[in-house]
Amino acid sequence: MRRRRRLNIRGKIAVTILLTITVIMLSVLVGGGKDEAKEKDSTIHATSHAPSLEMLSVSFEPMVAFADSTLNQPFFAKKSQKKENARLKAVAKQKKVDQLENAIYLTFDDGPSNVSDQLLDILDDYQMKATFFMLGPNMQDHPEVVKRMQNDGFGLALHGITHKAGEIYSSPYAPVEEMTEGQEILENLTGVHSNLIRLPYGSVPYLTENMRYLLDQNDFNIWDWNIDSRDWELKDERYVQHTIQKIQQMEQAGETPVILLHDKPEIIKYLPELLYYIKKQGYKTKVLTNDMAPVTFPCEGRCHPIN
Repeated sequence: MRRRRRLNIRGKIAVTILLTITVIMLSVLVGGGKDEAKEKDSTIHATSHAPSLEMLSVSFEPMVAFADSTLNQPFFAKKSQKKENARLKAVAKQKKVDQLENAIYLTFDDGPSNVSDQLLDILDDYQMKATFFMLGPNMQDHPEVVKRMQNDGFGLALHGITHKAGEIYSSPYAPVEEMTEGQEILENLTGVHSNLIRLPYGSVPYLTENMRYLLDQNDFNIWDWNIDSRDWELKDERYVQHTIQKIQQMEQAGETPVILLHDKPEIIKYLPELLYYIKKQGYKTKVLTNDMAPVTFPCEGRCHPIN
């Protein structure tokens, strides 16, 4: 009995030790498996929820949502700086060509109008070309004028639809919508696909970085100017003298003039005086094209939403 009892005690001790070792090994194995599974699950979760740049550039609605986010600033800053550097390089290259040709660019906003034919006649008299940034409804009201511009070799460009700051700058995608609609109207009338746009009242201060990015994604080229004729304000021969003074300053600075004018009745009477000066100085008027680097007002901290 004693011998059998000793064996039972030894057996119990052995079983206890074996069970303890087994529990420890299982704990290690199970714990390691959980850590591995947790790590794997974390990786899958991150992968399935992280939006890619490709998604942002293809899906329009996520793009708008991202544009409104406060997290977008480093992204847009980097994209904007890269584009601005490329634009400045292309502008410098274009300037060399323009200087050799003694080029000047006449641009007219807000047309076509009831005086557009008269305006084109004056330009033809002086054998000069210009680029017209036109509003969609006005193109529909004066289709024959638009076709004449095309046939006579003038530049055809876009100025939106409403010309109301409260509408065209109302949301990040509003400028894209207006310019796309104007683009379709022009193309239906002439077959010309123009990417040249000018925002009402200029691209500063209401055309935000987000709006610029979305316009760029749709291949639009934003054109401003470096000479404001102030014809919209002066409305008489004073705008001619003001513009001549600015042209002379541009010449001294070695810059190619891009002049803002308007397709309005007020400018017709004194326009020949301006064109006479331009011709006398030996300038060659040229039209803006889709492949040119635009003269654009950079935000530089000045752009903000209108609302």
